[in-house]
Amino acid sequence: MIAFLPYAAQRKGNGTGKPSDTSFRTTKFSPSLPISHRVFKPDAQFVEAVLPSSLKHAALDAFRNERRFMKHASDIGTMIRLWITTAAALQYTDDVGRTVVDTLLRMALDDELASHIPALAWDWLKKRPLLLPGCRGPAGIQKDVVLKVGMFGDLELITSYLFVVWSEWRHLYPCNCAAMLRVIREELGGGEAAGHRSDLIQRLDYILSRLQPSSSPTDIWNKCRYEDLRTALLRVGGGAKRH
Repeated sequence: MIAFLPYAAQRKGNGTGKPSDTSFRTTKFSPSLPISHRVFKPDAQFVEAVLPSSLKHAALDAFRNERRFMKHASDIGTMIRLWITTAAALQYTDDVGRTVVDTLLRMALDDELASHIPALAWDWLKKRPLLLPGCRGPAGIQKDVVLKVGMFGDLELITSYLFVVWSEWRHLYPCNCAAMLRVIREELGGGEAAGHRSDLIQRLDYILSRLQPSSSPTDIWNKCRYEDLRTALLRVGGGAKRH
């Protein structure tokens, strides 16, 4: 599905000088075919003009589940820009947001792909779509991704990233939790971050309310880790620990 997009699903003319709504002509995909910036420059206007809404949705789903196409492309950067411009051409819904952020967090785990992720893609985290248990994107809570997001120095992005990946059904490993604590202490202190800390504390309160003391050993572990994160937010804001 995503294969033919860079090779222009070209519409035949309809005699008016404008593309018609049907009659797509595609080129078969091969990972060895070059995707040149000079030949194909993905932008929202191109995607909006060429692709119907149903195909945009199908393309997003294909990008999420078939990352190997991106890795095998001769120009990974262009392929990733195509992905995010396809998303931008759709009307925003929670489902679209979840699909994009799920894909983004999976890409962030892959060093080869992560280096090509544009700022426009990271900004989708700021929409704060709540990922569902079936999503694999929250695996993006690994230490390297946490620290990478922290290095942007963007308070809204950092807050939104933590807001999205924190969940009562996602296990927090010690090294990943330690990276989050570091980002909180280094980036979320001071008066300018007060609103961001408040958002995150409210998110943690919700998660902690779902992790009952009588739950499984994993839930008990996660409850302790989330309590640590909440305490860190209070401390950098000058507050006291909740009893």
